[in-house]
Amino acid sequence: MNSFIVNKLKQDELKTIGHYSGYVCILIGLFMLAPIITALAYHDAPTYLNAFIISSAISIAIGIILFTSFRSRQLTQLSLKGSLIFVLSIWGITALLAGLPYFVSGDLGFIDSIFQGMSGITTTGFSLIPAEETSFSICLWEALTQWFGGLGIIVLLLVVVPSSVSLKRLYFAEGKTEQMTPNIKHTIMIFIKLYLLLTAIGIVLYLLIGLDLFDAICYCFCGIATGGFSVDANHVEHFSQPLMQLVTIIIMILGSTNFVLLYRLFKGNTKQLFKDEEVKAMAIIIIFGTVLIALSLYFGGYYHQDIVKIFSHSLFQVVSVMSSTGFTTTDITPWPSFCYHILIILMFIGGSVCSTSGGLKIYNIVVMIKSIWWEVQTMLLPKNTIIVKKIYHDNKYRDVSNDNIRTILIYIIAYILIFLISSMIILLFCNNLEIAYSLAASSLGNTGVGPDYFSITMPLPIKIIMIIDFWVGRIGVWPLLLLIVYGVSMVQGKIDEFGE
Repeated sequence: MNSFIVNKLKQDELKTIGHYSGYVCILIGLFMLAPIITALAYHDAPTYLNAFIISSAISIAIGIILFTSFRSRQLTQLSLKGSLIFVLSIWGITALLAGLPYFVSGDLGFIDSIFQGMSGITTTGFSLIPAEETSFSICLWEALTQWFGGLGIIVLLLVVVPSSVSLKRLYFAEGKTEQMTPNIKHTIMIFIKLYLLLTAIGIVLYLLIGLDLFDAICYCFCGIATGGFSVDANHVEHFSQPLMQLVTIIIMILGSTNFVLLYRLFKGNTKQLFKDEEVKAMAIIIIFGTVLIALSLYFGGYYHQDIVKIFSHSLFQVVSVMSSTGFTTTDITPWPSFCYHILIILMFIGGSVCSTSGGLKIYNIVVMIKSIWWEVQTMLLPKNTIIVKKIYHDNKYRDVSNDNIRTILIYIIAYILIFLISSMIILLFCNNLEIAYSLAASSLGNTGVGPDYFSITMPLPIKIIMIIDFWVGRIGVWPLLLLIVYGVSMVQGKIDEFGE
């Protein structure tokens, strides 16, 4: 039996993927009702109203066709391979549908619309549409795509599908590595309720500091999803205000904190929270990064050496970049190269697991640092010494096996390889190494902060690489690696069949 037959997805799995893709298409179409109402309420140009009506109709129609074409009696449990392929494909489909309004309205071309859609749902925040040219309905759609992208497409899907579906495999295939309760359906409902609660808190905080309702909703949607799309052309001036900075920092930290830990916190478990290795590591990274950047700005003579201003800018940018949000309080382009590269490192680290942030995730970084320490200990201590490998996380000491370490190490290596390949391809077209690795790191980390080189006039290959990086950064490297291995297996299988 050749490798092609072994690795081929079953027909029933493909039908299952098609059926549940229909659910998602319908959901996206229904979400478009919000910008339709906004276009009517704020008297947007008819072009935008029509664009959302047409896009909504197309999304719902595609959803109905997929839903009805693959009947429920043909459905089956998805394997891990099927779950990963479903996650990969559904995020691609969602990006296409999310980009439809930009294309139908005429604001962007086809590839640019996919770029904008993927940047939105992956909570990256790179935008090809100037903020001053954004209509109310488009502005809300940008924020809304980031909001439900931060929650997760599969999480949305699992709310409406029957419990008989491969819930656990799909949940973990989207990158969620932890759960609040043993029951996945219950965990998903808690996750959504918590997300809605945090969103409500964020909107209220913005309203309390004087923002109008529309701006409060948009800023909160982008902040809690750690997305970073600009609500208007004056966003830098908004974030330069102390209260705006404080509220936004709180929201970004909430969005980048492990939702499982936030759930424990809301349940009253405050003492154990601050013992958690992931929480402590996040605090250390924020403090250390802020101090390093502040010292560099101070001794570089920036902002007239105003300590308060330097500290506020430093803290905001560190939290914004580490959480992969991408909001800015000032133009960081003139900052010293040292500061810029600290921010690049923070893009790689990212936020917590089971949060809306991108990057390698703090928990994985903690495990790798600990594993280095444990490995050095094995070299120095007597041969028969047993080293206890444990990390305090989620109210208990977790055993860290060699398999866990190997999996995380492979993930990090794959992530870095994708970054290097992306950087090299971008370098072919921009001829500037710093621009190349900045764009690659920001895209893969779903951060949305990049050099001045970023614009709608970038070469098409760079946009395509960035789209792939957005995609991989949001759902993780495993679905992409599976697709590559699956594709190679299919080709090898065809070659073997031809040889026979």
